[in-house]
Amino acid sequence: MSKRFSAWSSGLALAMLALTQPAAAQSYSAYGSTAVAPTIYTKGSWYTVAFPVTGNPPSTGQVTQVYYRWSYGTPRPSGFQVLLCDHTGTLCSDVSAAASGAVNFTGAGIAANTPIRLQARVAGSGSMLRVQGGSSSVTVNYAY
Repeated sequence: MSKRFSAWSSGLALAMLALTQPAAAQSYSAYGSTAVAPTIYTKGSWYTVAFPVTGNPPSTGQVTQVYYRWSYGTPRPSGFQVLLCDHTGTLCSDVSAAASGAVNFTGAGIAANTPIRLQARVAGSGSMLRVQGGSSSVTVNYAY
């Protein structure tokens, strides 16, 4: 057997071994954060607060599940709306119907080291009494 063939077959064997090995196990972690939900003063305007990132999530981390709890005074006027969003405010989930729950952001590509935002408003126009925001929280789960 020639040295050239022996080197080629050894390389092929290593490549096949690498293909049959399981992928590296994915790791998971989470952080908790609190903020005061923004008070709503005017109909038709969005009010936003970012939950600070705590700890040091890796830049390669991707948000999976976010557990939330928001707090607003009552009564809440017709048109009251609360969204849970990525840091840009473009990828959002309407969480108006439940003051606590979970949103699955798996596969959305949200970096774990960027803040999750709470956005709220009262749709429409005209006068209104303010809707007071209270202590709110998120638990951000992520994979890396």
